[in-house]
Amino acid sequence: MYQHENSVVVGVDGSPESRAALVWGAHVAVSRNATLRALTCYQEGPDPRGSYESAMSIAREALAQEGVAGLAGLEATAVALPGDPVELLLAESKTASRLVVGYSGADTADIDQLGVVAGAIVSKAYCPVAVVPLQHSRRLPIRHIVVGVDGSQESKYALNLAVRMAGRWGAQVSAINAVSVTRAGGGLLPGGDMTREILDDTRLGLEETVAEVLRGDETVQVRCYAVEGSAAEIMAEFSSSVDLVVVGARGRGGITGLLFGSTSHTLLLGTQSPVLVVPTHATKNLHVPDTNVPWDVPDPSAR
Repeated sequence: MYQHENSVVVGVDGSPESRAALVWGAHVAVSRNATLRALTCYQEGPDPRGSYESAMSIAREALAQEGVAGLAGLEATAVALPGDPVELLLAESKTASRLVVGYSGADTADIDQLGVVAGAIVSKAYCPVAVVPLQHSRRLPIRHIVVGVDGSQESKYALNLAVRMAGRWGAQVSAINAVSVTRAGGGLLPGGDMTREILDDTRLGLEETVAEVLRGDETVQVRCYAVEGSAAEIMAEFSSSVDLVVVGARGRGGITGLLFGSTSHTLLLGTQSPVLVVPTHATKNLHVPDTNVPWDVPDPSAR
Protein backbone atom coordinates (compact mmCIF):
# COMPACT_ATOMS: atom_id res chain seq x y z
CA MET A 1 0.00 0.00 0.00
CA TYR A 2 1.37 3.38 -1.00
CA GLN A 3 1.72 6.29 1.41
CA HIS A 4 -0.49 9.11 0.17
CA GLU A 5 0.19 12.71 1.07
CA ASN A 6 -2.42 15.44 1.36
CA SER A 7 -1.69 16.87 -2.07
CA VAL A 8 -3.54 17.70 -5.29
CA VAL A 9 -1.61 17.23 -8.55
CA VAL A 10 -2.80 18.97 -11.72
CA GLY A 11 -1.40 18.22 -15.16
CA VAL A 12 -0.63 21.48 -17.02
CA ASP A 13 0.64 22.06 -20.56
CA GLY A 14 -0.16 25.73 -21.20
CA SER A 15 -3.53 25.01 -22.81
CA PRO A 16 -6.68 26.86 -21.66
CA GLU A 17 -8.20 23.60 -20.45
CA SER A 18 -5.21 22.71 -18.28
CA ARG A 19 -5.12 26.22 -16.83
CA ALA A 20 -8.83 26.01 -16.02
CA ALA A 21 -8.29 22.60 -14.42
CA LEU A 22 -5.58 24.16 -12.26
CA VAL A 23 -8.02 26.78 -10.94
CA TRP A 24 -10.47 24.02 -10.00
CA GLY A 25 -7.70 21.93 -8.45
CA ALA A 26 -6.44 24.91 -6.45
CA HIS A 27 -9.83 25.44 -4.82
CA VAL A 28 -10.12 21.73 -4.02
CA ALA A 29 -6.64 21.84 -2.47
CA VAL A 30 -7.65 24.75 -0.24
CA SER A 31 -10.82 22.92 0.85
CA ARG A 32 -8.62 19.99 1.95
CA ASN A 33 -5.81 22.13 3.40
CA ALA A 34 -3.71 20.26 0.86
CA THR A 35 -0.66 21.29 -1.13
CA LEU A 36 -1.01 21.89 -4.89
CA ARG A 37 1.47 20.66 -7.51
CA ALA A 38 1.27 22.08 -11.04
CA LEU A 39 2.99 19.33 -13.03
CA THR A 40 4.23 19.74 -16.58
CA CYS A 41 6.47 17.46 -18.61
CA TYR A 42 9.12 17.88 -21.28
CA GLN A 43 11.12 15.70 -23.63
CA GLU A 44 14.85 15.62 -23.11
CA GLY A 45 16.76 16.70 -26.22
CA PRO A 46 19.94 18.47 -27.28
CA ASP A 47 19.22 21.25 -24.76
CA PRO A 48 17.71 19.56 -21.68
CA ARG A 49 18.20 22.66 -19.54
CA GLY A 50 16.30 24.78 -22.03
CA SER A 51 13.49 22.21 -22.20
CA TYR A 52 13.27 22.15 -18.41
CA GLU A 53 13.14 25.94 -18.12
CA SER A 54 10.47 26.16 -20.82
CA ALA A 55 8.33 23.58 -19.01
CA MET A 56 8.82 25.33 -15.66
CA SER A 57 7.77 28.60 -17.26
CA ILE A 58 4.47 27.00 -18.33
CA ALA A 59 3.81 25.71 -14.82
CA ARG A 60 4.74 29.00 -13.14
CA GLU A 61 2.57 31.04 -15.51
CA ALA A 62 -0.36 28.74 -14.80
CA LEU A 63 0.10 29.25 -11.05
CA ALA A 64 0.28 33.03 -11.57
CA GLN A 65 -3.15 33.22 -13.26
CA GLU A 66 -6.23 34.78 -11.70
CA GLY A 67 -8.08 32.29 -9.55
CA VAL A 68 -4.89 30.62 -8.33
CA ALA A 69 -2.40 33.34 -7.42
CA GLY A 70 -3.25 34.89 -4.10
CA LEU A 71 -5.79 32.22 -3.19
CA ALA A 72 -5.91 32.33 0.59
CA GLY A 73 -4.42 29.29 2.27
CA LEU A 74 -2.94 27.81 -0.91
CA GLU A 75 0.54 26.29 -0.85
CA ALA A 76 1.51 25.66 -4.48
CA THR A 77 4.58 24.34 -6.28
CA ALA A 78 5.54 24.28 -9.98
CA VAL A 79 7.09 20.98 -11.10
CA ALA A 80 8.65 20.01 -14.45
CA LEU A 81 9.74 16.44 -15.11
CA PRO A 82 11.05 14.64 -18.20
CA GLY A 83 8.89 11.91 -19.66
CA ASP A 84 5.43 10.91 -20.84
CA PRO A 85 2.55 12.83 -19.19
CA VAL A 86 0.44 9.74 -18.53
CA GLU A 87 3.33 7.86 -16.93
CA LEU A 88 4.27 10.87 -14.83
CA LEU A 89 0.71 11.39 -13.59
CA LEU A 90 0.38 7.71 -12.74
CA ALA A 91 3.60 7.92 -10.74
CA GLU A 92 2.26 10.99 -8.93
CA SER A 93 -0.96 9.12 -8.10
CA LYS A 94 1.01 6.79 -5.83
CA THR A 95 1.59 9.65 -3.38
CA ALA A 96 -1.13 12.21 -4.21
CA SER A 97 -4.66 12.48 -2.81
CA ARG A 98 -6.10 13.71 -6.13
CA LEU A 99 -5.11 13.97 -9.78
CA VAL A 100 -6.76 16.64 -11.93
CA VAL A 101 -6.75 16.86 -15.74
CA GLY A 102 -8.63 19.21 -18.04
CA TYR A 103 -10.12 18.94 -21.51
CA SER A 104 -11.80 21.35 -23.89
CA GLY A 105 -14.74 19.19 -24.93
CA ALA A 106 -14.78 21.22 -28.14
CA ASP A 107 -14.96 18.41 -30.66
CA THR A 108 -15.02 14.66 -31.19
CA ALA A 109 -11.27 14.47 -31.75
CA ASP A 110 -10.68 16.00 -28.34
CA ILE A 111 -13.03 13.50 -26.71
CA ASP A 112 -11.28 10.65 -28.51
CA GLN A 113 -7.93 11.86 -27.20
CA LEU A 114 -9.42 12.28 -23.74
CA GLY A 115 -10.58 8.67 -23.88
CA VAL A 116 -7.00 7.53 -24.44
CA VAL A 117 -5.43 9.73 -21.76
CA ALA A 118 -8.17 9.58 -19.12
CA GLY A 119 -8.74 5.89 -19.73
CA ALA A 120 -5.06 5.13 -19.16
CA ILE A 121 -4.94 7.26 -16.02
CA VAL A 122 -8.29 6.24 -14.51
CA SER A 123 -7.76 2.52 -15.03
CA LYS A 124 -4.34 2.51 -13.37
CA ALA A 125 -4.24 5.46 -10.96
CA TYR A 126 -3.76 4.94 -7.24
CA CYS A 127 -5.95 7.90 -6.22
CA PRO A 128 -9.16 9.57 -7.46
CA VAL A 129 -8.91 11.43 -10.78
CA ALA A 130 -10.89 14.58 -11.66
CA VAL A 131 -11.64 15.36 -15.31
CA VAL A 132 -12.55 19.05 -15.64
CA PRO A 133 -14.27 20.34 -18.82
CA LEU A 134 -13.10 23.80 -19.84
CA GLN A 135 -16.56 25.31 -20.27
CA HIS A 136 -17.69 24.12 -16.83
CA SER A 137 -14.47 24.46 -14.83
CA ARG A 138 -15.77 27.38 -12.77
CA ARG A 139 -18.49 25.37 -11.03
CA LEU A 140 -17.27 26.66 -7.68
CA PRO A 141 -17.89 26.58 -4.81
CA ILE A 142 -19.10 22.98 -4.76
CA ARG A 143 -22.61 23.02 -3.28
CA HIS A 144 -24.25 19.96 -4.85
CA ILE A 145 -22.60 16.62 -5.68
CA VAL A 146 -24.18 13.73 -7.59
CA VAL A 147 -22.68 10.25 -7.14
CA GLY A 148 -23.37 7.01 -9.00
CA VAL A 149 -24.10 4.13 -6.60
CA ASP A 150 -24.96 0.58 -7.64
CA GLY A 151 -24.11 -1.41 -4.50
CA SER A 152 -20.63 -2.43 -5.66
CA GLN A 153 -17.66 -1.84 -3.37
CA GLU A 154 -16.26 0.64 -5.91
CA SER A 155 -19.43 2.70 -5.80
CA LYS A 156 -19.37 2.66 -1.99
CA TYR A 157 -15.91 4.20 -2.10
CA ALA A 158 -17.26 6.80 -4.54
CA LEU A 159 -20.16 7.55 -2.19
CA ASN A 160 -17.81 7.83 0.78
CA LEU A 161 -15.62 10.25 -1.15
CA ALA A 162 -18.64 12.33 -2.20
CA VAL A 163 -19.85 12.53 1.40
CA ARG A 164 -16.42 13.63 2.63
CA MET A 165 -16.18 16.32 -0.01
CA ALA A 166 -19.69 17.48 0.80
CA GLY A 167 -18.72 17.81 4.44
CA ARG A 168 -15.78 20.04 3.55
CA TRP A 169 -17.77 22.25 1.17
CA GLY A 170 -21.05 22.29 3.07
CA ALA A 171 -22.67 20.63 0.05
CA GLN A 172 -25.60 18.26 -0.41
CA VAL A 173 -25.32 14.88 -2.14
CA SER A 174 -27.65 13.14 -4.59
CA ALA A 175 -27.03 9.37 -4.83
CA ILE A 176 -28.20 7.88 -8.14
CA ASN A 177 -28.73 4.27 -9.20
CA ALA A 178 -29.62 4.00 -12.89
CA VAL A 179 -31.32 0.74 -13.90
CA SER A 180 -32.73 -0.68 -17.12
CA VAL A 181 -36.17 -2.18 -16.63
CA THR A 182 -37.03 -2.63 -20.31
CA ARG A 183 -35.33 -6.00 -20.72
CA ALA A 184 -34.80 -9.05 -18.54
CA GLY A 185 -33.22 -12.18 -19.95
CA GLY A 186 -33.55 -10.76 -23.42
CA GLY A 187 -37.31 -10.19 -23.18
CA LEU A 188 -39.35 -7.07 -22.66
CA LEU A 189 -40.68 -6.36 -19.21
CA PRO A 190 -44.24 -5.12 -18.85
CA GLY A 191 -44.51 -1.54 -17.66
CA GLY A 192 -46.59 -0.04 -14.90
CA ASP A 193 -46.56 -1.80 -11.55
CA MET A 194 -43.60 -4.07 -12.32
CA THR A 195 -41.43 -1.14 -13.38
CA ARG A 196 -42.39 0.74 -10.23
CA GLU A 197 -41.65 -2.32 -8.08
CA ILE A 198 -38.17 -2.65 -9.59
CA LEU A 199 -37.43 1.02 -9.04
CA ASP A 200 -38.78 0.89 -5.48
CA ASP A 201 -36.59 -2.12 -4.66
CA THR A 202 -33.61 -0.38 -6.22
CA ARG A 203 -34.21 2.75 -4.17
CA LEU A 204 -34.50 0.72 -0.95
CA GLY A 205 -31.19 -0.97 -1.72
CA LEU A 206 -29.65 2.41 -2.44
CA GLU A 207 -30.91 3.80 0.87
CA GLU A 208 -29.37 0.82 2.70
CA THR A 209 -26.03 1.43 0.99
CA VAL A 210 -26.13 5.12 1.90
CA ALA A 211 -26.96 4.28 5.53
CA GLU A 212 -24.06 1.80 5.61
CA VAL A 213 -21.61 4.46 4.43
CA LEU A 214 -22.99 7.31 6.56
CA ARG A 215 -23.01 5.21 9.74
CA GLY A 216 -25.35 7.58 11.49
CA ASP A 217 -23.58 10.76 10.38
CA GLU A 218 -26.28 13.39 9.88
CA THR A 219 -24.00 16.29 8.99
CA VAL A 220 -24.35 15.67 5.23
CA GLN A 221 -27.71 15.48 3.47
CA VAL A 222 -27.91 12.58 0.97
CA ARG A 223 -30.96 12.17 -1.26
CA CYS A 224 -31.52 8.85 -3.03
CA TYR A 225 -32.87 8.40 -6.56
CA ALA A 226 -33.55 5.19 -8.50
CA VAL A 227 -33.99 6.13 -12.14
CA GLU A 228 -34.74 4.13 -15.27
CA GLY A 229 -32.35 4.59 -18.18
CA SER A 230 -28.73 4.84 -19.26
CA ALA A 231 -26.33 5.60 -16.41
CA ALA A 232 -24.17 7.88 -18.56
CA GLU A 233 -27.13 9.86 -19.91
CA ILE A 234 -28.78 10.22 -16.52
CA MET A 235 -25.57 11.30 -14.80
CA ALA A 236 -24.93 13.81 -17.57
CA GLU A 237 -28.47 15.14 -17.16
CA PHE A 238 -28.04 15.52 -13.40
CA SER A 239 -24.72 17.30 -13.99
CA SER A 240 -26.57 20.33 -15.37
CA SER A 241 -27.83 21.20 -11.90
CA VAL A 242 -24.87 20.10 -9.75
CA ASP A 243 -21.25 21.15 -9.31
CA LEU A 244 -19.53 17.74 -9.36
CA VAL A 245 -20.22 14.19 -10.57
CA VAL A 246 -18.53 11.32 -8.68
CA VAL A 247 -18.37 7.76 -10.05
CA GLY A 248 -16.45 4.55 -9.58
CA ALA A 249 -14.46 3.42 -12.59
CA ARG A 250 -16.02 -0.02 -12.31
CA GLY A 251 -19.22 -1.33 -10.81
CA ARG A 252 -22.18 -3.53 -11.60
CA GLY A 253 -25.25 -2.88 -13.69
CA GLY A 254 -25.70 0.55 -15.22
CA ILE A 255 -22.61 2.10 -13.63
CA THR A 256 -20.22 -0.54 -15.01
CA GLY A 257 -17.61 0.89 -17.34
CA LEU A 258 -19.07 4.37 -17.06
CA LEU A 259 -15.82 6.11 -17.99
CA PHE A 260 -14.83 3.71 -20.77
CA GLY A 261 -15.92 2.86 -24.30
CA SER A 262 -18.94 4.42 -25.94
CA THR A 263 -20.56 5.42 -22.63
CA SER A 264 -17.62 7.72 -21.88
CA HIS A 265 -18.56 9.77 -24.96
CA THR A 266 -22.12 10.13 -23.69
CA LEU A 267 -21.09 11.29 -20.23
CA LEU A 268 -18.14 13.48 -21.18
CA LEU A 269 -19.89 15.10 -24.14
CA GLY A 270 -22.97 15.73 -22.05
CA THR A 271 -21.57 16.56 -18.62
CA GLN A 272 -21.93 20.12 -17.45
CA SER A 273 -19.71 19.74 -14.39
CA PRO A 274 -16.33 18.21 -13.48
CA VAL A 275 -16.28 14.41 -13.08
CA LEU A 276 -14.34 12.75 -10.25
CA VAL A 277 -13.53 9.07 -10.78
CA VAL A 278 -12.54 6.59 -8.09
CA PRO A 279 -10.26 4.19 -10.00
CA THR A 280 -10.56 0.44 -9.61
CA HIS A 281 -6.84 0.06 -9.07
CA ALA A 282 -7.02 2.33 -6.02
CA THR A 283 -9.63 0.18 -4.24
CA LYS A 284 -9.20 -3.28 -5.74
CA ASN A 285 -7.18 -4.84 -2.92
CA LEU A 286 -8.23 -2.60 -0.04
CA HIS A 287 -9.41 -4.44 3.06
CA VAL A 288 -10.14 -1.36 5.15
CA PRO A 289 -13.34 0.38 6.29
CA ASP A 290 -14.96 2.75 3.80
CA THR A 291 -14.14 5.61 6.16
CA ASN A 292 -10.40 4.93 6.13
CA VAL A 293 -9.32 4.76 2.49
CA PRO A 294 -5.57 5.42 2.17
CA TRP A 295 -5.85 8.13 -0.49
CA ASP A 296 -8.09 10.32 1.64
CA VAL A 297 -6.46 11.95 4.64
CA PRO A 298 -8.83 11.54 7.63
CA ASP A 299 -7.87 14.94 9.04
CA PRO A 300 -8.02 17.53 6.23
CA SER A 301 -5.99 19.97 8.33
CA ALA A 302 -3.02 17.59 8.41
CA ARG A 303 -0.14 18.34 6.10
